[in-house]
Amino acid sequence: MPIANQEMIRDNNRRLVLEYIVNNPPVSRADLSKHLKLTKATISAIVQDLILQNLILEIGSAKTSLGRKPILLKFNQQYGYALAIDVRPRQILTLISDLKGENCHVREYPFLPDAELLPLLSAIIRETLAQYEEEKRKVLGISVGIYGVVQKNQILFTPYYPLPEPDLGSQLEESLHIPVLVENEANLSVLGESAFHDNCRNMIHINVHDGIGMGILIDGHLYKGKDGYAGEFGHTILFPDGKPCPCGNRGCFELYASEKAILEEYGKQMGTEHVSIDEFLADYNRKVPQARDMMELFVKYMSIGINNLINTFNTDLIVLNSSFSNYIPDVNSRIVEYLARHQNRNCRIIPSSLQEISGLMGGIRLSSEHFLDIRHLKIRTSPPDLDH
Repeated sequence: MPIANQEMIRDNNRRLVLEYIVNNPPVSRADLSKHLKLTKATISAIVQDLILQNLILEIGSAKTSLGRKPILLKFNQQYGYALAIDVRPRQILTLISDLKGENCHVREYPFLPDAELLPLLSAIIRETLAQYEEEKRKVLGISVGIYGVVQKNQILFTPYYPLPEPDLGSQLEESLHIPVLVENEANLSVLGESAFHDNCRNMIHINVHDGIGMGILIDGHLYKGKDGYAGEFGHTILFPDGKPCPCGNRGCFELYASEKAILEEYGKQMGTEHVSIDEFLADYNRKVPQARDMMELFVKYMSIGINNLINTFNTDLIVLNSSFSNYIPDVNSRIVEYLARHQNRNCRIIPSSLQEISGLMGGIRLSSEHFLDIRHLKIRTSPPDLDH
């Protein structure tokens, strides 16, 4: 057999073994051989190499009444850190965790309109490194979530803040000597959310905030389209010849159905310049008629959009991540009721498990998978587990 093929098989076997240990601890060598259908000699050689690298640990014997007690293995998730950064229109969020997305710490920084992103991110990252890195435990990967279009680590378009350096990731990587992966925030969100739904290989994740972003998972793989523009759900047309959009079109979906659009329209109706999401939700819960009407409009618009998505993608699961749907329990059920009147597709629509940190956890997953060279990392962290 050619050497290249031998190396490919060896690398693939290592990937399979490490991924199984990462996601299914604790596990014995015998269980690995059984589940992965690899010989005991192959398993032993790979496990020994991973132990020498300190990526996996032996944690004692399994309880058994028959024969020799097998030694159990688990992933050393404390081997290093992963750092995720979410660049939002007015703030930057960071989340640092171990390589399993656990033991998380979140921080928030202001992002002013005239700020240059590259030096700002560089300063934030260096501050984080100084605070968390130790002699034997380093940050092994960094992800940066961008509200805009990203392809092959290059930033192509950002509608809600000035376009950063297109090669922001490679510049940070060159100065920090740490791998830096740049990705669209909605794509990161679907990666984060799908880590909670192990058996769902077809999923759409909709992020509703100032705009509306969409991440698409098809057969377990992130779908980005020919040049990164797939998933620009917020820039599909709802009203031809409608309001002008920063993307250059008119009547885009997010100009009517985003949180920003709903809050601005509600403010106009109430005669106030600014309404926060908390104020709006409080008015809704107090049954203020205008707030109820605006929520009904949100349900209508989202139902129309989701109906189109189901007919286009025929997906298994749609995760709707919005303060409206996350904090008002009946919003999702009202959307489902609307859809039931217009089609008979079997598609679950659920609120986000990760809410505000969906993109951050997707970034942790992306960096950890890149460092470990595995294909799927299960994550169990949820917002209440976070240390701010």
